[in-house]
Amino acid sequence: MITAENEVKEKLLKGINMVANAVSPTLGPQAKTAILQGHPPVIINDGVTITKYVKHDDPYVQMGIQMVQNLASQAQDKSGDGTTTACVLARSLCNSIFDHYAHIDNMRDFQNELEEMQQFIVTKIEEASVPISEKDVYDVAFISSNNDAAVAGMITEAIDAVGKDGVITVQEGKTYKNNLIIREGVRIDEGYTSHLMANRENGTCELENPLIFLSNIGFRHFQDLLPMLEIASAKKRPILIICKGIEGAAMNNLVMNLINGNIEAAAITAPNFGDAQLDELGDLQALVGGYVYNTESTDDPSLVSFEEFGSCERVIVAKEHTTIIGGSGDTQQRIDTLRQMADSMEGYDKDRIKKRVASLKGGVATIQIGASSAIEMRETRERVDDALNATKAALAEGIVHGGGMTYANIANAIMETSNDSVIETMIVRALMEPISALLTNSNMKIDCFEAWKRGGFNALTGKFGKLDDVYDPARVARESLLAALSIAKLFLTTSVAITLEE
Repeated sequence: MITAENEVKEKLLKGINMVANAVSPTLGPQAKTAILQGHPPVIINDGVTITKYVKHDDPYVQMGIQMVQNLASQAQDKSGDGTTTACVLARSLCNSIFDHYAHIDNMRDFQNELEEMQQFIVTKIEEASVPISEKDVYDVAFISSNNDAAVAGMITEAIDAVGKDGVITVQEGKTYKNNLIIREGVRIDEGYTSHLMANRENGTCELENPLIFLSNIGFRHFQDLLPMLEIASAKKRPILIICKGIEGAAMNNLVMNLINGNIEAAAITAPNFGDAQLDELGDLQALVGGYVYNTESTDDPSLVSFEEFGSCERVIVAKEHTTIIGGSGDTQQRIDTLRQMADSMEGYDKDRIKKRVASLKGGVATIQIGASSAIEMRETRERVDDALNATKAALAEGIVHGGGMTYANIANAIMETSNDSVIETMIVRALMEPISALLTNSNMKIDCFEAWKRGGFNALTGKFGKLDDVYDPARVARESLLAALSIAKLFLTTSVAITLEE
C-alpha cells in the first residue's frame, strides 16, 4: 500500500503517460503504426486496441495504465472513435494536475471550477456543431479511415442504400477485394445475456448460418435447453436462442459449454413484453422462418424438431443489440398484414405498427473487407470500424472542424476572458495538445498556437490555412473530452493506492 500522496500520483502518472505515449503517434493522416505481440504479430494504428496491450510489472503503475484503458473503452462505447484524442487530452490534464497539485489551496473550489470549465467546453462544442451534408459524409469517412478513399466510398454507398438509421455491419471477406452487400435483415435492441458469449477482442458474438429458436418461454433448467442444443450439434451448426430469458442452472451450464467449446451458441432476451413481445417474435418468424413457442399454448420446447427452427445467413450479437442478416423466411406477407392493421388504427398503436413495418423492410448493408494477409485484415477492419462509427456519430449529432481546430478555438475563447487561474492554464494546454500531436506526427517544427493562428494545419497535405474539408463528429469531440476529464478528476482526488496482494 502507498499512502504518500505524491508517490501515488507519480506511479499513476507513469502508467497514464505510458499508454498515451504509445497511442499518440497514431493520431492523424501521417500516423505511425504499432506492432503488437501475437501469432502472427499485429500491426495496427487503432488507439483502443493498442491500449489493451500496454502492461507494467509495477502494480501501482499498472493501475494508471488500467485507468486509461477504461477511458479508451468509455470513449469507444459512447462514440465508437476518438480514443487516441481522449488519451492525449488525459495525458496533458494529468501532467498539469501533478505539476500544480501542491499549489491547490482549496480542493472543493478547484473541483467546482473544473466542472464549470467542462460545461463551458461541452456547450462550445454543441454551438460549433453543424448538420452533416451528403458531401460531408464522404469527408468524415475518409478522414476517419486514415484517408482511405475506397473505404470512404463503401461507407458512403452503404449509407445511401440503407439510410442514416439503417444497419451497417463489417465482415472479413474471403478474397483480397473489398465488397459491399445489401441483404434483408433487422436489428433487435437486445444483446447477449452473458458477456462470456462474446469475442474478447471485438465484444461481439458472430454466428454463421445459425439455427434460430424463437420463444416467449423462459428457461431455468439446463435440461430444457438440451433438445435444441443437441439438434444444433447434430447438424453441426451454431444456434441463436431468442426467448423470454435464461437464468439459473440453464445459464450456468450454457456458458460452461460455450467456454469448453462444446457448442457454438448465443442467447438474447426476446424484445418487448407481453403481447408486444409475441408480436415482435412473429415479425422475427417472418424474417427467419420456423415456429414461435408460446406460453399461451400447450407448446413444449423439449419436443422441438429441426423443422421448427428458423435460420439466417449471419447473426451478430453485441452488448446492446443483435443484427440478423439474410433470414430464410419471407417477410412480404407479414408486411402486407401489418399495413392492413395500421389502416384501421390511430395514434400510438398505428405508429408502433409502422415502426415494425419499417424494421422488416429495412435492409442490412455488409462491408466485406478484403486483404492479402491476416495482419492486413486486422488493421483494415479496425480502420473500417472506426470510420463507420465516426460517420454514424456525425450523422446523429453533426460535425465540427477537425484537425484539433475546434479544441483550439475553444482554448482561444478561454484565453480571451482568462483570469490566469490554474484551471484555465491547464485546460488551454490540454485543448492545444491534439494540434501539437498532429504537428509532431507530421515532423513539423512549429508551435501549436502559431499553427492555429495560420488557420490550422492540414496533416494530409502538409499545408497551413482554413480546413474547409476536415471535420470531426461533434459527438466524438465531446465524448473524448469528457472521457479525459473523468480520468483527470479521478487522478486529482486519488491519495492512496492498495494492491490486491496486500
